[in-house]
Amino acid sequence: MHLDQPELAELWRLARETLEGGGRSAFGIRVEDEKTAAALAELLRKPVAHPARRQISLARLDEHVRAHGSTLTEVLEALHGRPIGMSTAEEASTADAVLKFALRQHDLLHEPWAAPWIAHVRRYGKIPQPALPMLANQAAWVLGKLGPTTTRFALAGNDLDDGRPLARIVGKALELMGTTWEQAGILKDAYSDPVLTSQGYLTLNDTLETREITVVRSPRLLESGMPGPLMVLPNGLTTQAKHHLVGKAVRCHNDFTPDGVRATNDILAWTGGTAWRMSANDYREAVTTLIARGVELPTLNDGPAEAAWDPDLAKTMTSTGLMVTEEHVLPSLL
Repeated sequence: MHLDQPELAELWRLARETLEGGGRSAFGIRVEDEKTAAALAELLRKPVAHPARRQISLARLDEHVRAHGSTLTEVLEALHGRPIGMSTAEEASTADAVLKFALRQHDLLHEPWAAPWIAHVRRYGKIPQPALPMLANQAAWVLGKLGPTTTRFALAGNDLDDGRPLARIVGKALELMGTTWEQAGILKDAYSDPVLTSQGYLTLNDTLETREITVVRSPRLLESGMPGPLMVLPNGLTTQAKHHLVGKAVRCHNDFTPDGVRATNDILAWTGGTAWRMSANDYREAVTTLIARGVELPTLNDGPAEAAWDPDLAKTMTSTGLMVTEEHVLPSLL
């Protein structure tokens, strides 16, 4: 299409005025006649009524213009014969103001990561000035929603897919917080890494239909028909598991290994649950019984972390020097 047609002159005038004013992400335009409505509809790729007042996002307008091979700034400068009236210092000042405003709206401006994030996005974010207000507000909204487990798509559709501008700047904020997407409760999707339970595999969209549950490491316990609702976490406490364990009464069993102690500490810290058959006495009894039966136990090369539920367990395991897995004690658990 021809971007220099007379019917679009007012659109470009208002876009320049808004862009040079700084701080606003959109402007309103009055669509008075059929020709103007048709020209706008062709550019915006959607029906435009007349007479009517239309709200135009600078970021969306820039996207539509880019579909024709130019940026909004390039089109305005070509049509009006002069550069956008912002110096580098003014652009930086405007970008800072936009980013600060977005964070302030979501009570994030005084977070420890906020100032370095603003500096990074302004210098290295690679976000066109017209798109910044909308993206800044989207990013602040997403960052203000951290906590309950969700997915990237649920928060922002495809805009949080890897490589997209919003994903880049939200990812930088998470990095400055010292966390990751998953640690912050934001999964790539609702279906990857489902949690194995007595109900079957649960995704983020499913509900764990029990108030009390036993969390274990080995699927063999589920396979062997261990009574009671079970959740099997072979790789420790995942983000999906955290979601399903919120508000549940949890008892936890795991391996008498460094990884098993670490996983149990994590699960109990998250749920406020209790360890089950995981004391130093349980460990000593298991070792004695298994050795008497001729079972070869793996060597414990590195001592485990202190067990939050039994301060004697770590030193008992270290002095004994043997590891006991859930498979070893399966008969006694059943």
